[in-house]
Amino acid sequence: MVMMARKKNGCFSDSLITSENVLEFVTKEGIDEAANSLKGVCNYTPMIEAPWLSKSINGKVYLKLENLQISGSFKVRGAYIKLNSLSDEEKQRGVITISAGNHAQGVAYHAQKLGISATIIMPEDTPIAKVERTRNYGASVILHGTNMTECRDFALQLIKKHHYTMVHPFDDPFIIMGHGTVALEMLKDVPDLDVLIVPIGGGGLAAGICVAAKAIKPNIHIVGIQSAYCPAVAQLLFPNTLPANSSVPIQTIAEGIAVKFPGELNLAILREHLDDLLIVDEHYFEEAIEELVVQSKVVSEGAGAAGVAALIYAPELFKEKNVGVIVGGGNIDSRLLSNILLKGMVQHGRLVRFKIEISDSPGILGKLTQIIGRNGGNIFEISHQRVFDHVGMKMAFVHAVVETRNAIHADEISKALFAGGFPARIIEE
Repeated sequence: MVMMARKKNGCFSDSLITSENVLEFVTKEGIDEAANSLKGVCNYTPMIEAPWLSKSINGKVYLKLENLQISGSFKVRGAYIKLNSLSDEEKQRGVITISAGNHAQGVAYHAQKLGISATIIMPEDTPIAKVERTRNYGASVILHGTNMTECRDFALQLIKKHHYTMVHPFDDPFIIMGHGTVALEMLKDVPDLDVLIVPIGGGGLAAGICVAAKAIKPNIHIVGIQSAYCPAVAQLLFPNTLPANSSVPIQTIAEGIAVKFPGELNLAILREHLDDLLIVDEHYFEEAIEELVVQSKVVSEGAGAAGVAALIYAPELFKEKNVGVIVGGGNIDSRLLSNILLKGMVQHGRLVRFKIEISDSPGILGKLTQIIGRNGGNIFEISHQRVFDHVGMKMAFVHAVVETRNAIHADEISKALFAGGFPARIIEE
């Protein structure tokens, strides 16, 4: 890839940036300058320890809460640096980008603040909530195509027609340097970090993190995380990490890192500086989202929870280390979050379904619910079944979904029901 870069204050001039020379332009000094530009523009997000993760590795784990960033993700950092680099003429013509989520919102937010017209091309199946959040920041949203390739091709047509400036989602030196400011803050707040765990999709965040962190602390170990759904960087740079004969999930909740074609500039930086890469299966992302809410009261989207998913998947790789994990964003659909939390309760035995045989007579249901209540169970939902189950005409089955403390508590409730004259069993499927 070849692109033009211009910076008004002299760091860049009209120069060709390629994968061969990108590290001459994306530097620690440039990231420092980006950090100064972001003061008062983006949040300096907190680093908090996660004791439950620290215990799992017998070390220290710190979470960088970019889910608390303006617009809910780190993407606003690079978006501002890119938009602020534009000439007055480019700002006047307006900008365009392709994105189904966080980058779209970051560009829309800062474009509105800077008085720049922004057009965002999103796939037609983008969730309504993401579309509306982007529109609420003042951008013009066009739904086109079924994937990002079709969005890109349409955006290029509009660029030819209207002379917009493209704000690439990840493969741009200004985007990379803006995202690299995350590492500056992490190492300022916790200087003795041994490891940084970084989610990788298109590679813009990871590339910026690598340049900044390695300049500050050359021996720091940087580990990239990809989903088994889309391990594009692993296929190109770390093919030895690809699991043999693994089944690829049909969909992923880590859609923010499901990028099939990572940036060429980013790949060049990662080839030089990224130390390791882990591929994590889908169910670890679900568990990470759930545990972040339950244990740390932190809301994360799937891609944002990638680092935590890696620690749950392979804690032994980080034993006795000081680990920094980026929680990249918190823009998760509320229904999806609800389903993940409920599924987690089921898996941990905190939400169980009983099938209970009762006599079909007045007052019997009240007696049953009293037993559950006396034994500390909270009835989540309950239903009668008289005709579909094989049961005598004077009998019925009750299906009761009950919240419990854990699997042992659920078993105690089951025994109490039996003792009270209600044969019950826990339905696992």
